[in-house]
Parts: sequence; C-alpha cells; structure tokens
Amino acid sequence: MNKVFVSFLFMELVVTDPEDILRVSTAFSSMTRINILKLVAEKPKSITELSNELMMSKGNISSQVAELQNAGLIEISYENGEKGIKKMIKSKYDRIIIVLSESGSSLQESNK
Repeated sequence: MNKVFVSFLFMELVVTDPEDILRVSTAFSSMTRINILKLVAEKPKSITELSNELMMSKGNISSQVAELQNAGLIEISYENGEKGIKKMIKSKYDRIIIVLSESGSSLQESNK
C-alpha cells in the first residue's frame, strides 16, 4: 500500500507494494508523461498549455494525462477559461520514492 508523507516543504509518496510499484513505473515509462509531471510540478497547467509547451496534440496530451491520473500521480480540477471550462492538471507529489526492499523501508522510517 502506498504511504503518503506530508511535511511543511513537500508531499512525498513512498511506494512499497509490488503492484503499486508497477503502476507508478508504468506511468514513468513515457518521456512525455515524465515531462508533463515536471511541468505540472512547477505550477498547474491546462491541456492547451501542456500541448503548446510540449509541441504535441491536445489529444495526445489528454491521453497521457489520463494515464497519470490512473496512476494517482496528478490531480485534475476545472476552472473557467476563455472558451468555456478548462481542465487544470496539478502534480500530487513533489517527491516519489520507490522502495524495493524491507531494509530500505525501515531506513525510510528511521529518517523521520
């Protein structure tokens, strides 16, 4: 099961369960998704902004955003735009840690 640690500085996701590791790793298997995560970590962005910055179609960006949402790595909100409602994408976490062994897990706990 994923553990979420909150500090005053950042939100951290620690992934230890093998199925969760696979889900998060799959989300990171695309450079486009990694770039989207980097961009929305700075500030929330719309599909149009991501499309323009990454020079990709809105359809492709929407598909990649859906994958990130399914992995639980981003948050989606809606706000008024020039031509109606726009989807805003925001990173849920500032740091994601994948722990492969129990000794790494206890090491993480002792760092608190």
